[in-house]
Amino acid sequence: MPGTRWSRLLPTALLVTLALTAITVWSASDDIEAELAARAKDALADVGVSGGQVSFSGRDANLTGFPPDKAAQAIDAIQRIDGVRTVEISGDTAPPAGPVTTSGEPSGPPAPPSPSPSPAPTSAKPVDKAGFQAEIDRLLAATPITFEPDTTELTADGERGALEIAKLLTDAPRELRFRITGSVATGSDRKLALNRALTVERLLERSGVKRDQAYSTQRRNSDGASGEGRRVDITAEQR
Repeated sequence: MPGTRWSRLLPTALLVTLALTAITVWSASDDIEAELAARAKDALADVGVSGGQVSFSGRDANLTGFPPDKAAQAIDAIQRIDGVRTVEISGDTAPPAGPVTTSGEPSGPPAPPSPSPSPAPTSAKPVDKAGFQAEIDRLLAATPITFEPDTTELTADGERGALEIAKLLTDAPRELRFRITGSVATGSDRKLALNRALTVERLLERSGVKRDQAYSTQRRNSDGASGEGRRVDITAEQR
């Protein structure tokens, strides 16, 4: 009967299909292994490693015969190949213990931790007239309190210098006061010297210096050619 005939042929067709599938998979596996083996050879050549063999079972690599000092470098090169799943090494080719550098050579012992940086020394705050005057002189030497020509407008550096002085004088003891002396270049209006001193006095007060601890005076300065006359000086005094 026709039905019986087809039922007998069906198992045979299924077996043929399975056989063809197996052949195809086996062939594809051979192609993958051959391709990976060729790429492994190139990868090892690129890093200068020789003297061993690389074989593949599917996408799994097995390394044999590499010198111990090159084993880690060989493993790294093979692991970087796209498509490789695992890398195993067999025989007397285990890499040396310890971290391995990119050249395949063991690194030296780890460097000892660096000591913590010592905190920068901080100068003690002055407590008397001499101490405050010395610190004022140091600050003014670093950043003089200067003005734009023929004005009471502080320069950018001058304002920064005045603010540094204000930080110092805020904590000054009550028995000290500070004379602010304005200067002008030769030939300038004498009142400009006093107004410059007043400008700094008001800035100090706005920055927290007690109102009765700073006062302004004036003087004419003869050194106007270099611009040094456009400044104020500050002197510590005992009440």
